[in-house]
Amino acid sequence: MKTLIAIIIDESGSMSTKKADTIGGYNNFLEEQRKLKDDEARFYLIKFNTVVTIVHNNLPLNDVPLMDENTYTPSGGTALYDAIAEGVKLMDKNKKDDERAICVIITDGEENSSRETTKEQIKDLITTYEAKNDWTFVYIGENPDRWARETNMSARNAIAYCHKKGRKNLELASEACYKIRSTKAMSSKDVFK
Repeated sequence: MKTLIAIIIDESGSMSTKKADTIGGYNNFLEEQRKLKDDEARFYLIKFNTVVTIVHNNLPLNDVPLMDENTYTPSGGTALYDAIAEGVKLMDKNKKDDERAICVIITDGEENSSRETTKEQIKDLITTYEAKNDWTFVYIGENPDRWARETNMSARNAIAYCHKKGRKNLELASEACYKIRSTKAMSSKDVFK
């Protein structure tokens, strides 16, 4: 099986107090995902604050470098919608028909800075790609029930961001990806069931 994995991660100013946990959690995520040998994975890292930054684009999972305090520097606002749209566009450009895609969105706040993408466009995008049955969207963030309802995403793929233990959020992301990647299923609508 082959899988594309995108981590779309908040790097806004509010993440400053969670910086060390986020870096450690991200690095642990990579280590855990690399343990799964039966699935070839290519990786995308999209960070966002007021702007969207493509850090890794279609890299083999084993070639992805670890994150450190120089490569994760929280500041600015939250261009969540622009980041999701950019991440999906990149993945779709590289995705082959026999591959599945997992798009993990991690944010401690809500949209406040997107310039190109609206909530309605995100709803259309998620609806369109989930209907292909080889795309899974995972949301770890604020108001997960409202997010799922407003974006038409599977509610069982959305869970609240843990503010007290920032590292926990990437552990949840890793568990969700591992759950999907360890099966032959092309997608999942219940990763947090």
